[in-house]
Amino acid sequence: MAVTDEAIEKIKGMITSGALRAGDRLPREADLAAELGLSRSSLREAVRALSLVNILDVRRGDGTYVTSLEPRLLLEALSFIVDFHRDDTVLELLRVRRILEPAATAMAAERITDSETVWRGLTQTGTMAQTLAEHQAILDALAAHEPEIARSWATVHIAGVEQWLASVL
Repeated sequence: MAVTDEAIEKIKGMITSGALRAGDRLPREADLAAELGLSRSSLREAVRALSLVNILDVRRGDGTYVTSLEPRLLLEALSFIVDFHRDDTVLELLRVRRILEPAATAMAAERITDSETVWRGLTQTGTMAQTLAEHQAILDALAAHEPEIARSWATVHIAGVEQWLASVL
Protein backbone atom coordinates (compact mmCIF):
# COMPACT_ATOMS: atom_id res chain seq x y z
CA MET A 1 0.00 0.00 0.00
CA ALA A 2 1.37 3.41 -0.93
CA VAL A 3 2.25 5.65 2.00
CA THR A 4 -0.40 8.21 1.03
CA ASP A 5 -3.04 5.46 0.78
CA GLU A 6 -1.99 4.28 4.22
CA ALA A 7 -2.38 7.81 5.56
CA ILE A 8 -5.84 8.09 3.97
CA GLU A 9 -6.86 4.76 5.51
CA LYS A 10 -5.66 5.85 8.96
CA ILE A 11 -7.60 9.12 8.83
CA LYS A 12 -10.63 7.29 7.50
CA GLY A 13 -10.28 4.83 10.36
CA MET A 14 -10.33 7.68 12.86
CA ILE A 15 -13.56 8.96 11.31
CA THR A 16 -15.30 5.60 11.02
CA SER A 17 -14.29 4.59 14.55
CA GLY A 18 -15.73 7.80 15.96
CA ALA A 19 -12.38 9.16 17.15
CA LEU A 20 -13.10 12.04 14.76
CA ARG A 21 -16.69 13.09 14.10
CA ALA A 22 -18.36 15.47 11.68
CA GLY A 23 -17.26 19.01 12.52
CA ASP A 24 -14.25 17.95 14.61
CA ARG A 25 -10.94 19.70 14.16
CA LEU A 26 -7.99 17.44 13.40
CA PRO A 27 -4.99 17.62 15.73
CA ARG A 28 -2.05 19.77 14.67
CA GLU A 29 -0.22 18.32 11.67
CA ALA A 30 2.91 17.40 13.61
CA ASP A 31 0.91 15.77 16.41
CA LEU A 32 -1.35 13.83 14.06
CA ALA A 33 1.57 12.64 11.93
CA ALA A 34 3.35 11.38 15.05
CA GLU A 35 0.16 9.75 16.39
CA LEU A 36 -0.44 7.91 13.12
CA GLY A 37 3.22 7.07 12.52
CA LEU A 38 3.33 9.01 9.26
CA SER A 39 5.61 11.59 7.74
CA ARG A 40 4.16 15.08 7.59
CA SER A 41 4.35 15.06 3.79
CA SER A 42 2.33 11.82 3.57
CA LEU A 43 -0.19 13.28 5.98
CA ARG A 44 -0.42 16.48 3.90
CA GLU A 45 -1.08 14.47 0.73
CA ALA A 46 -3.76 12.43 2.47
CA VAL A 47 -5.42 15.58 3.81
CA ARG A 48 -5.30 17.09 0.33
CA ALA A 49 -6.91 13.98 -1.19
CA LEU A 50 -9.61 13.81 1.49
CA SER A 51 -10.36 17.50 1.07
CA LEU A 52 -10.86 16.95 -2.66
CA VAL A 53 -13.63 14.44 -1.91
CA ASN A 54 -15.19 16.69 0.74
CA ILE A 55 -14.27 14.51 3.72
CA LEU A 56 -11.98 17.16 5.19
CA ASP A 57 -12.18 20.94 5.06
CA VAL A 58 -8.83 22.76 5.17
CA ARG A 59 -9.27 26.27 6.54
CA ARG A 60 -6.12 28.32 6.13
CA GLY A 61 -5.00 29.73 9.45
CA ASP A 62 -7.73 27.84 11.37
CA GLY A 63 -6.99 24.15 10.90
CA THR A 64 -8.44 21.11 9.21
CA TYR A 65 -11.92 19.88 10.05
CA VAL A 66 -14.01 16.83 9.28
CA THR A 67 -16.85 18.07 7.08
CA SER A 68 -20.50 17.51 7.93
CA LEU A 69 -20.21 14.28 5.90
CA GLU A 70 -23.70 14.97 4.59
CA PRO A 71 -24.50 12.81 1.56
CA ARG A 72 -25.16 15.90 -0.57
CA LEU A 73 -21.66 17.16 0.11
CA LEU A 74 -20.02 13.81 -0.52
CA LEU A 75 -21.98 13.26 -3.71
CA GLU A 76 -20.79 16.61 -5.06
CA ALA A 77 -17.26 15.24 -5.08
CA LEU A 78 -18.35 11.99 -6.66
CA SER A 79 -20.36 13.84 -9.29
CA PHE A 80 -17.35 15.98 -10.12
CA ILE A 81 -15.19 12.91 -10.60
CA VAL A 82 -17.79 11.16 -12.73
CA ASP A 83 -18.06 14.25 -14.95
CA PHE A 84 -14.45 13.72 -15.98
CA HIS A 85 -14.62 9.93 -16.13
CA ARG A 86 -12.29 8.31 -18.60
CA ASP A 87 -11.25 4.69 -18.85
CA ASP A 88 -7.99 5.41 -17.07
CA THR A 89 -9.79 6.90 -14.06
CA VAL A 90 -11.99 3.95 -13.15
CA LEU A 91 -9.52 2.94 -10.45
CA GLU A 92 -9.59 6.46 -9.02
CA LEU A 93 -13.37 6.30 -8.81
CA LEU A 94 -13.13 2.99 -6.98
CA ARG A 95 -10.61 4.50 -4.57
CA VAL A 96 -13.09 7.26 -3.76
CA ARG A 97 -15.84 4.67 -3.24
CA ARG A 98 -13.45 2.78 -0.95
CA ILE A 99 -13.23 5.93 1.17
CA LEU A 100 -16.90 6.91 1.14
CA GLU A 101 -18.86 3.69 1.29
CA PRO A 102 -17.24 2.12 4.37
CA ALA A 103 -17.65 5.44 6.20
CA ALA A 104 -21.33 5.62 5.22
CA THR A 105 -21.82 2.04 6.38
CA ALA A 106 -20.15 2.79 9.70
CA MET A 107 -22.38 5.85 10.17
CA ALA A 108 -25.44 3.72 9.50
CA ALA A 109 -24.24 1.11 11.99
CA GLU A 110 -23.88 3.79 14.68
CA ARG A 111 -27.36 5.18 14.14
CA ILE A 112 -29.50 2.15 13.35
CA THR A 113 -31.99 0.92 15.93
CA ASP A 114 -33.56 -2.51 16.35
CA SER A 115 -36.73 -1.30 14.64
CA GLU A 116 -34.75 -0.22 11.55
CA THR A 117 -34.14 -3.39 9.71
CA VAL A 118 -36.15 -1.86 6.88
CA TRP A 119 -34.46 -2.67 3.63
CA ARG A 120 -36.00 -1.67 0.36
CA GLY A 121 -35.52 -5.16 -1.04
CA LEU A 122 -37.54 -6.64 1.79
CA THR A 123 -40.33 -4.07 1.86
CA GLN A 124 -41.11 -3.53 -1.81
CA THR A 125 -42.15 -6.24 -4.22
CA GLY A 126 -39.89 -6.52 -7.24
CA THR A 127 -37.20 -4.23 -5.90
CA MET A 128 -34.38 -6.75 -6.19
CA ALA A 129 -35.17 -7.39 -9.87
CA GLN A 130 -35.49 -3.67 -10.51
CA THR A 131 -32.20 -2.92 -8.78
CA LEU A 132 -30.41 -5.63 -10.73
CA ALA A 133 -31.90 -4.37 -14.00
CA GLU A 134 -30.80 -0.79 -13.24
CA HIS A 135 -27.29 -1.92 -12.36
CA GLN A 136 -27.15 -4.00 -15.54
CA ALA A 137 -28.24 -0.96 -17.58
CA ILE A 138 -25.45 1.07 -15.97
CA LEU A 139 -22.91 -1.66 -16.77
CA ASP A 140 -24.17 -1.93 -20.35
CA ALA A 141 -23.80 1.82 -20.83
CA LEU A 142 -20.27 1.71 -19.38
CA ALA A 143 -19.34 -1.16 -21.69
CA ALA A 144 -20.73 0.81 -24.66
CA HIS A 145 -18.73 3.89 -23.60
CA GLU A 146 -21.95 5.91 -23.33
CA PRO A 147 -21.29 8.29 -20.41
CA GLU A 148 -24.59 10.18 -20.63
CA ILE A 149 -26.63 6.98 -20.69
CA ALA A 150 -24.63 5.61 -17.76
CA ARG A 151 -25.15 8.87 -15.88
CA SER A 152 -28.87 8.78 -16.65
CA TRP A 153 -29.32 5.22 -15.43
CA ALA A 154 -27.29 5.98 -12.28
CA THR A 155 -29.48 9.03 -11.66
CA VAL A 156 -32.64 6.98 -12.13
CA HIS A 157 -31.35 4.33 -9.76
CA ILE A 158 -30.30 6.73 -7.01
CA ALA A 159 -33.47 8.83 -7.39
CA GLY A 160 -35.58 5.70 -6.92
CA VAL A 161 -33.72 4.77 -3.75
CA GLU A 162 -33.98 8.35 -2.53
CA GLN A 163 -37.72 8.45 -3.22
CA TRP A 164 -38.27 5.18 -1.37
CA LEU A 165 -36.16 6.31 1.59
CA ALA A 166 -38.02 9.63 1.84
CA SER A 167 -41.31 7.70 1.95
CA VAL A 168 -40.22 5.52 4.90
CA LEU A 169 -38.48 8.16 7.01
